[in-house]
Parts: sequence; structure tokens; C-alpha cells
Amino acid sequence: MSPDSPTLLPSDSGAANDWIDLLQMQARCRGEQICFSLLADGSTVSQQISFAELDLRARALAVSLSRQVEAGDRVMLLMPNGIDYIVGFFATLYAGLIAVTAYPPQHKKRDWGRISGMVQDCDARLVLCSAAQHDKVAQWLQAEAAGCPLQVVGTELLAEAQHWQKPVLADNALAYLQYSSGSTGAPKGVMLSHANLLHNVATIVQEYQMDSADRFVSWLPMYHDMGFVGGVLAPLFAGAQTWLIPPPVALQTPFLWLKAISDLAATVSGGPNFIFEHCVARISEAQKAELDLSRWRCAVNGAEPIHAQTLAQFNQAFARAGLDEKTLKPSYGMAETCLFVSAVAADEGYRTVQLDDALLGQGRVVEVAEGGVQQASSGRLNARLQVQIVGPDTGVPVAADQVGEIWIRSASVAAGYWNKPEISAQTFNQTLNGEPGYLRTGDLGFVLDNQLYVCGRRKEMLIVNGRNHYPQDIEATVQTLDADLSDHGAAVFELTEGREPAVVLVQELSRRGSRRDDLDTLITGIRQVVAQVHEISLAAVVLIAPVSLAKTTSGKIQRLRCREQYQAGELRVVAQWQQAAESVQVTTAELLPALVAGDALAIEQWVLGWIAVRLDVSVESLEPTLELVASGLDSVDALTLTHELAQGLNRELLPDLIWDYPTVHQLAAHLAQPITEAVESDAALLEGEI
Repeated sequence: MSPDSPTLLPSDSGAANDWIDLLQMQARCRGEQICFSLLADGSTVSQQISFAELDLRARALAVSLSRQVEAGDRVMLLMPNGIDYIVGFFATLYAGLIAVTAYPPQHKKRDWGRISGMVQDCDARLVLCSAAQHDKVAQWLQAEAAGCPLQVVGTELLAEAQHWQKPVLADNALAYLQYSSGSTGAPKGVMLSHANLLHNVATIVQEYQMDSADRFVSWLPMYHDMGFVGGVLAPLFAGAQTWLIPPPVALQTPFLWLKAISDLAATVSGGPNFIFEHCVARISEAQKAELDLSRWRCAVNGAEPIHAQTLAQFNQAFARAGLDEKTLKPSYGMAETCLFVSAVAADEGYRTVQLDDALLGQGRVVEVAEGGVQQASSGRLNARLQVQIVGPDTGVPVAADQVGEIWIRSASVAAGYWNKPEISAQTFNQTLNGEPGYLRTGDLGFVLDNQLYVCGRRKEMLIVNGRNHYPQDIEATVQTLDADLSDHGAAVFELTEGREPAVVLVQELSRRGSRRDDLDTLITGIRQVVAQVHEISLAAVVLIAPVSLAKTTSGKIQRLRCREQYQAGELRVVAQWQQAAESVQVTTAELLPALVAGDALAIEQWVLGWIAVRLDVSVESLEPTLELVASGLDSVDALTLTHELAQGLNRELLPDLIWDYPTVHQLAAHLAQPITEAVESDAALLEGEI
């Protein structure tokens, strides 16, 4: 850290009792220094504010708010990213109120219901908006929240600031409600206190070695924990300057995000894994030549599952732009801990491990030299947060080589969910080894060499044929198949209503893809690649219209919401395939050609017919040269086929027979041999002679 840049450290926690103290301290120390600048078009400063101006406007607006509502009331922030949002947030705190971070209701079908649900859940007593959003917010208020007053940020009288008095705050006073993104269930308001936020932000500043010399660029939505805690509170705590880019600008043209980092000599910026994927896919070589990323020292990758392949591709793509290989900082966190749990240290690069895929599916962590699945670490454990890996069904810590649920105990952990005592009791203040206060994250992971590895959400995890599968892995596999399958546009989920769990894939198409006339072939390819890579036989594949997949406002895939839409028939379907019901399969199976021992052609036709029935495709679409592992059959299907062949031919067959004879033609030729020759051939395979 710069010796002439006084920055609040975790050891200085007594210097600020709350976020009012902290901002006023920065206003005294750095009054005229610009703290936030808005790049409305992604490149030109359209508005800015200093620490002193932020404090002044917050005090003035707080006086107005205090005249309308009572201390402890909830105030909705319905504004887009910008300086007014930050002023509104701190004015709410300065008035002794509880902020509720949200966004303006733009689209009736998409936004109104969720925001209205938040207003009702927290019993909001006041709404803040910016002047540009006034009419839309007023229209929503009239229709959905009549009686809730509306205040426009920016109309406050600065002279009123002299009448402000600091509210008396309890030790556990709430600062704001962070509504969960809703990726795995109904939104819930996480109760974040001043103390929670001070502890967590101090930890962030310490781990990333941030100080007032740092230069932040943030495009992340302010209603999201990473966008507000990481993009607003952390730089304010460090006394640093931040440039804000509207999220739509960065998402539409990710080059503008990296260009701002380059032009402003930014040192800290980041986002979810998908924005790094967008940069790799959508920034041209000519654009890369314009970039200088040599001063970017901290590129935080968090808020969703991190793909090791994305990290490697990003490093490779922008190495010539001066990107240091240590810049990428995979991290892990959640709203329930304010934001931060673990991260790659400031002076280190990220780590990856190669793990035995089959054993990982059984919940075991075993490193292999090659051929395994690659996992990226989410950083080292931090002493300020106790992390334990716990059996999700036993509540007991698991062995070091086991995957379990991540539990956390820390002063950063929130008190619970607003007005939801039953759900809070299931998640917060859990007891482990006689110590209360643990948070059950619902995330699965493991610790290796003091590094935390996150595997996925427990609620979204699939268990197929006794193996654990993480939906993001299957989604990533599918999206490598064809350019018309939208990146970050798939949802894999499990239906458990039937006798056997059924795995469904919903995938967005590109605009070009939605006009293709070979979507049946594309669906077949999807089923085949999932079976080949993951040994899962999909029960349904649904291709949907562009930009119609259920996601949270921060871009997370809502897999459980997508499942609800699938079951209710609410998806915007372009093409789909669904496995026939079991009763139909049995009826069709009776029509298969005769299975004749010793007749290679008859066996070949029977196997092709069996696969066609199993996968519900026409037999004409299958060729004898088809590799069985690429047909769309999973491991259970393979065993079933072997069993039925053994019964039909009245002979014993090795369980892994179809892996030894990979095509239908080769399998049929082997099975047509006299039994003695076939047995000798099988024995030779077992002994490794051929």
C-alpha cells in the first residue's frame, strides 16, 4: 500500500462504528477527491461526485426522508446504476432507515411482479427514484403499490444539510436488505447490518490489498451484492476512485469495459464468469491491439460457477494486451455474507486441480495426473471467516477428501432473512462441533491445500445413476456443439415426479438459429454429446427463443424457475424433443426385428431398432457405423442393452461389452461369432492382449 494513502484497515474497525461515520471520515480526509464518476456511454464522464459532495447530498436528502417516514422504515431504491443511487443509499442510512436495493420497473411482465413482491415483503414505506425514471416508477406505484410515497433523488435542497442530526443506531442496526437473486428459489431479503458490512468490506480490502491509490471500474448492477458491496462500498472504504459503466453498455459491448480499464489505468474490476467469456468471444484482434491491461492487477471473477477453461482462454486472449497471468482472481461469496468468503490473494495467481471425474461424481476428491476434470480454486481461506465442509444430510464435518456443503461462521454473516423466521432458522445460526452461528450456504465444495473449490448449488445438483452432476458442466458441454446455441443460455434440471429422475435441457437459440430448418438434427447432436461426455440420457431437449431463458436481474440462470415454466408449458418453444413414455417404448419394442443368433445383419438391425426405440428416433437416422458411446445412450442404457442382448441370444456377455466393440457393426459382428470364439475374444480383451 502507498505510505501516503491512509486507508481503513480491519485493525481500524474502531475508527468507524457505522457507514455514516465511515463516509464522514472520508469526507474529512479526502473532501474534494472525486470518488465516483459515471461513464454513461462507457467512455465519457457524464457525472461525478466528491467525497464531500456525497456526504453533503446524503445529509440534505436524509432531512427530507426523516420528515416522511419513521426510523427503521424500509426505503426502496428504484434507480439504474449511477451517482443518484449512491446518494439515495447513504441518505437512507443517514436518516436511520433501512435501504432496499432494487432497480426501476421497466417491463411489466419481467419486473413488476418481482419488485412488487419485494415491496410487500419488506413493507416499504418510501420509494426513491431518479428524475429520468420518475414516470415509469410512478406508473408502477399507481398500479402496484398505491399509497407508497415517491421521492426523486436530486431534488433535495442542499441548505437542508445543516439541519441533519446523526441518528442513534443500535449495535446490530440494519443498513440494508439485499434481496437474493432468486436463482434457486423465491427472493428473500438478507438483513445486512452496518457491522456485517464493515467487517466484510474490511476483509475485502485486506485480502486484495486495496488502498486509495487503486482505480476501480465497475459495470455490475448496484442492486446486486457484488455490484454494491464490491463496486461501491469497497472502494469507498479504501478511499479510492471508481468509474461506473451502465450494465447494458458493458454487456452489449464488452470491449468498452476493457477499453475503460485500459484508458483509465484501472487496477480493480471484475464480474461473473460469463463476462470474461463474452470478452473472449466478442472482442476482435484489432480491438485487442487498442488495449493496455498491464496496470489491471485484480480481475475478480465471482457471482457464479467459475470455469477453468474460461480463465485460461481469457489469459491467452489478452496476454498481448499486457494482462498479467496473476490478474485473474476467482472468488466465492454470497449475499448472506455481505459478499466475500474467499478469493485468490493479491500477489498470487489462481490454482486449478485435475480430479478423477467418476470419483468426484461420488463425492470424493482424488487428484489425477491427466484425463480428469479440471476445477478452478475460488481462492484461499481467510482467517476472518471460518469455513467448514459438512455432510449436507448429517450436519457433521466430512473427511478432507470429500465434497460437502460449505458452512461459514463470521461477523460478516447476516442475521437472517427479513420476516422469514422459519427459513432463517434452517439456514442461519447452525451449530457445528458445539459452536453456534454457522451459515448453511447450500453450495457444495471441498478444501484442498487451504484453497476452497466450489462445485455448485446443492439444490440444483443432479444425481443420475448414482453420480452427482453439476448442471453448469452439462450446459457448458452443450454450448460447445454449435454457434447457434447461445452462451450462458441453457438450464439443466431434474424432474423427479416419475419412477426414475428425468434430466431436461432447455437451451436458447441465437436469432439465426431460431430460423434454421435442421433443429431436429441439432437436438440429436445435443443428446449425443451429453451422453458421450456425461453419460446422461436426456429425457427432453427444448430449444427456446432468443433471450427468453429465465435469469435473475444480475444474469444468473434460474434453473428452478425454468423447471416451473417447463412444467407449466410457459417456455417460448422453437423446437423440442421428449422421450416417449415407458408404455409406448414397450409397445414399440415388441415390433423390433427378430434377434437371430449367428446372423450379424439381423443382430445389427435389432440393435439399431433397440437404440431407435430407446432414444425415440427413427431407425433410418441411425447408421451401423454409429459409435454407441456417441448415440445418446447413457451408462444405464448400455447395461440394459447388454442385458437384453444376453437374454435374446441366450448367452453370457461382459457388462462393458459395448465399450469394447464401439460401433453397432463391430458389436454385431462380434456377437455373430460362435460362442467359443466370442468367449476367447472376450477373454483376450480382459487380459489386455488386444
